[in-house]
Amino acid sequence: MKEGDILAEIDPRPYQAAFDQAVAKKAQDEAHLANAKLDLHRYVSLVNSRPSSRPTPRIPRSSSSSPDHGRRRRHFKRQNQLDYATIRAPLAGVTGFRLVDQGNIVNASTQTGIVTIAQIEPIAVIFTAPEEQLPESRPRSLRNRPR
Repeated sequence: MKEGDILAEIDPRPYQAAFDQAVAKKAQDEAHLANAKLDLHRYVSLVNSRPSSRPTPRIPRSSSSSPDHGRRRRHFKRQNQLDYATIRAPLAGVTGFRLVDQGNIVNASTQTGIVTIAQIEPIAVIFTAPEEQLPESRPRSLRNRPR
C-alpha cells in the first residue's frame, strides 16, 4: 500500500448534495449583490440628474458589500465534509487485519482504527545475538571495510 491510497470511502452523495446546494446559494447571493450594485448606481445617477430644489431621496445602501462570513464558513465546512468522505492511508506500508467490516458504524470517538498499517521502509531492527554470530549479522559494507 502506498501513502495516499484509499482505505475506506463513506457514501459522499449527501455531502456532495449539500456542497452543491451551498455553491448554488453562493452564486445566487453574488447575483443578488451584483443587481443591488446596479440598482444603487442607477439611483445615484438619477438623484444626481434631478434639480437641487427637490429634497434628495434616501438611497438604500447595504451595510456590507462583502459576502456573509457565516455563509463562507458553512461553504468551507461542507467542502471539508466532502473531502473527509474518503479515508486515505497516512503512510506507505503493509496492511494488517482490518478492524471493521462493511456496514459497521464507525465514528470519530472510536478508539480502534479501521485497519493497521505496518511501515516497512525505513525499518530498524533491534535484537540480541552472541558475539560469535556478530560477523555474520553485520552488513557486508561494514565487514569489508579496511581497519
